[in-house]
Parts: sequence; structure tokens; C-alpha cells
Amino acid sequence: AALVSQEGFIVASVLSENLDEERVAALTAAFQGLADRSAEELGKGKPRQFFLQADLGYIVVMEVSQDACLTVLSSRFGKPGMLLLDMKRGAEQLRSLL
Repeated sequence: AALVSQEGFIVASVLSENLDEERVAALTAAFQGLADRSAEELGKGKPRQFFLQADLGYIVVMEVSQDACLTVLSSRFGKPGMLLLDMKRGAEQLRSLL
């Protein structure tokens, strides 16, 4: 998991050793930008979270505040419902700290 600023910088992270946290942060910011533009273009307002299911797992980005989002990477064996529930709880706790 990584807490990422809107500018694409790591605020805090707990990622596996094989992941470059700067790359995760930069890709999170890029995903967020694309989600923002897509939602605006389609008249859906500001995105609060987005969920990507790939062959080998999930990437979930959830808004924590106006300035930061929480990114979680999971294997394909992760349970999407539990992942989203835990992220929502974690985001609420992070909001109180930011």
C-alpha cells in the first residue's frame, strides 16, 4: 500500500521489495489524472476510487483527501470486496491524521 500525493510523491508506503515506490507514486498520479479527465468528460463528477483488475492482480486507488490517495496492489487471489472495505476503513483513519 502507498499513500501518494496528488503530485505523485510518496507520503508513506509499505510495498514489497520488488516494487519501486517512486514508480508506484508516479503511475498513481497518472491514473488519477486519467480518471479525473474521464469522469469529467463523461459528466460523472470527481472520481473517489478506481479499481483495475488485471491478469495477475488488482490495483485500487482511493481518495483519502483533496491532496492524497491510497493505492493498494493485490495479487489475483485477493478478495475485491474485502480489499475495498479495508481500504475504506484505512482511508478514514488516514483522513483523521492528515
